Amino acid sequence: MQTVYCIGELLIDFICKEKGVSLANAQSFEKKAGGAPANVAASITKLGGQAAFLGQVGDDAFGQYLKAVVEAEAIQTDLMTLAGQTTLAFVSIDESGERSFQFNRGGDGEYTLTAEQLATIDESGIIHFGSATAFLPGKLRETYFQLAQYAKEHNQFVSFDPNYRDALINTSEREARFIKDSHDFLAIADFIKVSDEEAMLLTHTKTLEAAVEQLHILGAKVVTVTLGKAGTLLSMNGQQTTIGSIAIEQVDSTGAGDAFVGGVLYQVSQLKNPKSITFEQWQTIIQFANIVGAITCTNYGAMAAMPNKAMVEARL
Repeated sequence: MQTVYCIGELLIDFICKEKGVSLANAQSFEKKAGGAPANVAASITKLGGQAAFLGQVGDDAFGQYLKAVVEAEAIQTDLMTLAGQTTLAFVSIDESGERSFQFNRGGDGEYTLTAEQLATIDESGIIHFGSATAFLPGKLRETYFQLAQYAKEHNQFVSFDPNYRDALINTSEREARFIKDSHDFLAIADFIKVSDEEAMLLTHTKTLEAAVEQLHILGAKVVTVTLGKAGTLLSMNGQQTTIGSIAIEQVDSTGAGDAFVGGVLYQVSQLKNPKSITFEQWQTIIQFANIVGAITCTNYGAMAAMPNKAMVEARL
């Protein structure tokens, strides 16, 4: 079993408890641990895998809470730091369970890795880049690229989720940089997860078919496009198929994409040679991961709603 190293933000999601109410009119919020890379790590450990979180939380009450939460999920925290203030995200949910965000950014963007810390990362481990904030200005961006170079030098399996958030990438200049930086990670990615909107944004195309083709041209080896109720499009080596999910009553989609990625990487981490997975094997992996993501949508909060392996297998 290989360790999956997840770099990026760990934050507090303040989730509006009043469904269908905008953030401007919200009155009641519930505190939950969040942050896409940390969510992926939690999904992996809940399924029985090994994961480490690399990032910075505040040296404050929220940071202490988050550290305790991830440790309770059996996520390794040796490369996690506490300094400054914790990043906060306020989330409202519409009638269909979809979300709107507002971020109050703290110290996650100041995360660094020393050469000594970098050397402790298992060369056989899997690296997941899935931060919503990593391409914003700050030391985290430099660390992101530093770790990407380490992964490239050691021929590690690389997972990439661009995790576009218009609440963060809110200027044309930031969007252009986001796209350029994403291309650097597509070039080294063994596996990527995107939405259909992200796929077309990153490739400057107008159809999903053209976008997927361009993602491969940019370097991505295995491309998955999440399609909500329709399931997930899987593309690899000129082969494509759409893999369905399961019917659920959606309550909150927060963390569903991260849970899906965790479901993928949990299975990949069990294999001796992840870079040699066949198209048929990938179909089985995605079927499992679809169920992980779907179950996560049936309750509030990301980590709290993620299933264990038995819950997933019961729905296969």
